Amino acid sequence: MDKENTMELLTFGRGEANSSYWGEVHGPFMKEELVCQAQNMMTSRGIFMNNDPLKFAMPLLMLQMSVIIVTSRLIFRVLQPLKQGMITAQVLTGVVLGPSFLGHNVTYMNMFLPAEGKIIIQTLSNVGFVIHLFLLGLKIDGSIIRKAGSKAILIGTASYAFPFSLGSLTVMFFSKTLGLPSDVVSCTSSAISLSSMTSFPVTTTVLAELNILNSELGRLATHCSMVCEVFCSWFVALAFNIYTRERTMNSFCALLMIVLLLLVIHFLFRPLIVWLTERKTKSTNNKDVVPFYPVLFLLSVASLSGEAMGVHAAFGAFWFGVSLPDGPPLGTELAAKLEIFASNLFLPCFIAISGLQTNFFEITESHEHHVVMVEVILLITYGCKFLGTAAASAYCNTQIGDALCLALLMCCQGIIEVYTTIVWKDAQVVDTECFNLVIITLLTVTGISRFLVVYLYDPSKRYKSKSKRTILNTRQQNLQLRLLLGLYNVENVPSMVNLLEATYPTRFNPISFFTLHLVELKGRAHAVLTPHHQMNKLDPNTAQSTHIVNAFQRFEQKYQGALMAQHFTAAAPYSSINNDVCTLALDKKATLIVIPFHKQYAIDGTVGQVNGPVRSINLNVLEAAPCSVAIFIDRGETEGRRSVLMTNTWQNVAVLFIGGKDDAEALALCMRMAEKPDLNVTMIHFRHKSSLHDEDYSDMSEYNLISDFKSHAANKGRVHYVEEIVRDGVETTQAISSLGDAYDMVLVGRDHDLESSVLYGLTDWSECPELGVIGDMLTSPDFHFSVLVVHQQQGDSLAMDESYKLPKVEHHQKIGDTVMQPRFSAEEGFTTIDLGKC
Repeated sequence: MDKENTMELLTFGRGEANSSYWGEVHGPFMKEELVCQAQNMMTSRGIFMNNDPLKFAMPLLMLQMSVIIVTSRLIFRVLQPLKQGMITAQVLTGVVLGPSFLGHNVTYMNMFLPAEGKIIIQTLSNVGFVIHLFLLGLKIDGSIIRKAGSKAILIGTASYAFPFSLGSLTVMFFSKTLGLPSDVVSCTSSAISLSSMTSFPVTTTVLAELNILNSELGRLATHCSMVCEVFCSWFVALAFNIYTRERTMNSFCALLMIVLLLLVIHFLFRPLIVWLTERKTKSTNNKDVVPFYPVLFLLSVASLSGEAMGVHAAFGAFWFGVSLPDGPPLGTELAAKLEIFASNLFLPCFIAISGLQTNFFEITESHEHHVVMVEVILLITYGCKFLGTAAASAYCNTQIGDALCLALLMCCQGIIEVYTTIVWKDAQVVDTECFNLVIITLLTVTGISRFLVVYLYDPSKRYKSKSKRTILNTRQQNLQLRLLLGLYNVENVPSMVNLLEATYPTRFNPISFFTLHLVELKGRAHAVLTPHHQMNKLDPNTAQSTHIVNAFQRFEQKYQGALMAQHFTAAAPYSSINNDVCTLALDKKATLIVIPFHKQYAIDGTVGQVNGPVRSINLNVLEAAPCSVAIFIDRGETEGRRSVLMTNTWQNVAVLFIGGKDDAEALALCMRMAEKPDLNVTMIHFRHKSSLHDEDYSDMSEYNLISDFKSHAANKGRVHYVEEIVRDGVETTQAISSLGDAYDMVLVGRDHDLESSVLYGLTDWSECPELGVIGDMLTSPDFHFSVLVVHQQQGDSLAMDESYKLPKVEHHQKIGDTVMQPRFSAEEGFTTIDLGKC
């Protein structure tokens, strides 16, 4: 040890007796604090033994973590109306607890974050960050880059190249005209490179938090951010690394070893984990079991190798995560096990430490006069990024509003940029003042961008309109019935098939239907909406989707030529998956969306399971769907009617009619069921005594529907019209309760005139308002039949595509005629069943 350092050690400060000593020594880049901690200072013997707990490592660590987590949650709650993310709250937590605010008090700082207390929390938080970055990499599907079209490539490239080039030119201009020092130029150039970045994990996190991950804009932003990160940020970072390294053989070997590490991760670690996963899955017959400890071991090896080669441990962890398959079972299970303590416990501390290193007083008290110029350059860079992205989007014929929102999203930054700034500060690539300015500007720009995106972009605007498709309109214009069936699992299939069969598809009155398997997004970063045949065969969700598709294809065989289907899978957060439902309904010109009720009934008729997120999906679909919506209360299991693909099908169907557009919509669907020869259909018309001699209907279409049904009832023995004369809601309830087990399925409208005497006394309380008064009543365990609650979306009749108009059936055409409608031969890539190959 040299003489200077010896003198420094001799002048160390001293803490509590036998606790710690500290002082400054020369580090690799600058003077750093060296702390000598006494032994046996892990846990305190307690205040009753005259020990200060905060002088011991464990109590101090618990205090630091508790204060950081609680403070970040409180700040996040305060910032929620401004639509800010948790990362912003955690950075601000560090700012509040650090030297910029509370930490300006020396007594507080020595108590909460003494020199000997920094190293432990920094070590643990870095471990948490390494695991979190591994999880971020694990959620990335590398193949998404191949799906990026020319539009995403152009926008993503412009989003980085435009601010980077113009920001660099601005630095050169200021350097020559104002004479900026070389160290300021170097720091500012690095800050420009950082400000031009758009990280894929950060972008998908922002999109998920704003509930637009699976929107049209969200998918475009996902691809653009991937292009910006892969083709721009990484290449520039690599070039920067090569440029800043010494031109020696050791530097070349270090770069070569980094490449070798990536090859080992991809060609050795990945196949090993995939093989262990498949082996363990087969041996335990449990697809949710993953090789957890081998993954942790290889994660440690990859991280340690990265540190040994001169890069951060998170580098190896991130690329190890990228190499592994995303989604279930591996991605889902690892995320569930690691996110609890890594992302929720240690990561807030890591991000808060970046705020703790921020000191506003160093900016204001700086003796240099270049702070304003650096901030101006940073703002110019962000402005160029916004303008470059918006201009490229407009060039690609993106709507102006969407182009502006995309530009704002590409300006959002988060944990990756914070991490990069910390690493650069530790390596003296940027000084303390530049670090402070970068963190402040990053938070400000990201906060403003998130806030503006929320209020400028509405993902439902694409399918929100004054005009809606309805069953009634389809019937009146002799148009093809097109159904969109939402399913969560194979248990939803049998009753959906029964519903399709009850609608009586024929060659002269065919039905098109679209199945959408709804999967909650877990273990991957980007949302998916894809046809079934394009799904990844290694994804376990594909297996469940295949079972669903196979069941419907068996049903298609029975009605070949009269029933055509397409099958899709949507994987997205449940908070925004309704966008996929409504988007597909709009694209496929669906007449009716059928979605399962959020309660599942056990075999004894009681409620077996309640799924709150599914209820939220139903409410969101009801609010914005471009066509009619039906919520399906499935009780097929209670009466043993699950095996509909074998022999059991519905025999008796009823529709409860009180009045209103929704009841008319339900009756229009029931009119189609009445055409089926072997199905008993009953209309139960509830009327008040005072209306017996009053045939005043609010809509003539409603009157015509009832008249048509009465005509059917008069001419067909299996169709029945029943009038129930009631005085109030009590008698209505008694009449509905008397239905007993006479029916397999009951249709009812959702909304009614709440002032109607028929419902008097029933509108005071409702457990499930999304079902309406009668629908909510029918959820009671006292009933054992399935229920379809139909809602006609409010709006004008939508102009239908004439290509879906049904031809008139010629009288000489026989019922058994096997001529298929020509438009179904290749329309929209419909799946057709070749019975000869089945």
